[in-house]
Amino acid sequence: MLPLAAWSQGEPDYPQNYFRNPLDIPISLAGGFAECRPNHFHTGIDIKTNQQENMPVYAAAEGYVSRITISHAGYGNAIYITHPNGYTTLYGHLNDFYPELQQYLKQKQYEQESWSCDLSLPANRFAVKKGQLVAYSGTTGGSTGPHLHFEIRSNTSGHVLNGMLFGLPITDTRAPEARSIAVYNADESIYEQQPALIPLLKKGSGYTTKTGAYKSSSPHLYIGIQAQDYINNSTNWLGVYRMKLYLDETLQAATELREIDFAQNRYVNAYADFKTKEEKGTWYQGLYRLPGNKLDVYTDLNTQNGMLDISDGKEHQVRIELEDAHRNKAQVNFTVSYAGKTTVKTCTNTWMPGKSNALQTRNTSFVTDEQALYDRICFRYTESPSKQYYSDVLQLHDAKIPLQSSTDLGLKINQALPFDLRNKLVFIHHIKAASLPGNNPQDGAAARYDKGWAWAPVRTFGNYCVGVDTVPPVLQPLQKGPDLSKAKNIRFKVTDKMTSVKQFRAELDGRWLCFVRAGNTYTYTFDEHCTPGNHKLVITASDENDNQTVYSLIFRR
Repeated sequence: MLPLAAWSQGEPDYPQNYFRNPLDIPISLAGGFAECRPNHFHTGIDIKTNQQENMPVYAAAEGYVSRITISHAGYGNAIYITHPNGYTTLYGHLNDFYPELQQYLKQKQYEQESWSCDLSLPANRFAVKKGQLVAYSGTTGGSTGPHLHFEIRSNTSGHVLNGMLFGLPITDTRAPEARSIAVYNADESIYEQQPALIPLLKKGSGYTTKTGAYKSSSPHLYIGIQAQDYINNSTNWLGVYRMKLYLDETLQAATELREIDFAQNRYVNAYADFKTKEEKGTWYQGLYRLPGNKLDVYTDLNTQNGMLDISDGKEHQVRIELEDAHRNKAQVNFTVSYAGKTTVKTCTNTWMPGKSNALQTRNTSFVTDEQALYDRICFRYTESPSKQYYSDVLQLHDAKIPLQSSTDLGLKINQALPFDLRNKLVFIHHIKAASLPGNNPQDGAAARYDKGWAWAPVRTFGNYCVGVDTVPPVLQPLQKGPDLSKAKNIRFKVTDKMTSVKQFRAELDGRWLCFVRAGNTYTYTFDEHCTPGNHKLVITASDENDNQTVYSLIFRR
């Protein structure tokens, strides 16, 4: 039996019923706290707005507006309200703020000559009462549909907290649901195997394996689970708040998703099985802890980080308890036994977590830090000469294996490179090796030149090579003709084939003009900054390699 190394954190003592529903319709959730997403946990709750935009958004409690952020990605237009009880609420994907705040924002944008901004506001400059109108909902930023993203954060730690634990009026009598389990050979790297994926069958109030008792070829196991939670009157799945793993009635591992440290958010790729998600499209949450995983969501772990020892060949009872934030519970029960010896794979180039690992050749340099890997890997690479690119085509291990930290990748320039192209280098990143050499790279990033090498930070394995980017962004006007006297706005679509649009600047009659970005579309809505009459508009757009497009428009308002 394995002794427990437990650091149970107890139940959180959060204020109940202090925060109100930020909308004036019943809460129905499109997304829950700490759901697994690529490279991050979802850090709030997504409240449905009946598939509508511009619904009134209200302050969840008294306080003051402490911060405003405006971006075409992430939260989009967001407002932060600091409360006297030690918490801050965030409201994201908004279309507009309430009039006084919107006017303040506009003033600051013109002062800074920047639409995107991150403004910290002095205490009580914009004081609000509980239930006061503060904004209107929308779809700005990284939103795929109308909803309100709502967060509660600790002012002390800065961590985002599970909003389901604060007594918000959410009706939830539904227990979590389990779909299948993943069984891993704990003596091998999680990335050097294919787990056994075993579907589950609903049985009474719980679940069991469809195929009966599981006979393992490994004496030591890790267990993962595909499970979701739901609330009443909603078909959208949410994350499971608490999970516990037992072997023969002895607790082996437990997780609790009550808060997320933003500095640890990318560890979702270690908390869940990233490789199987890439291959099968399904998240399996691990009831184990990989060696390179620093995430603080494990309330109990045995001394082997959740490994189950079944080496005695006997049948063992496994139980997984699932619990949501409203204490609805479900169980999974199944039997496992060790049925024989497993073949241990050999590897001549093992890269280890917790250590710096290096690839150094005549044409490639890639040296990780100690945080890069979550589990050991049998590192593989190939360098393929290419006349199409300025470097070899490097296959850097496998894009399905995640990395925690960025690493500078260097590729040697082995084709004649004109001097004036040294500041136009780009890393072309082919996600799928089968597409090589390919003419349609899925991603590109500007690279710097240094003594015959191209360098850029990368955070994914995969295939890389060096090209040049001399093509400026393409700017497409979305209105016709110079007569805009009846138009409500001016719109442009700006795209870049190789990298991304780094800068967009608009000047009307020589003065900066505020365009709003949504995806690749930039929009100016006529206001006091454009009076009736004839005007000259000049748009300048540049990409990551400073390739620039200038567009002029003479129009009449």
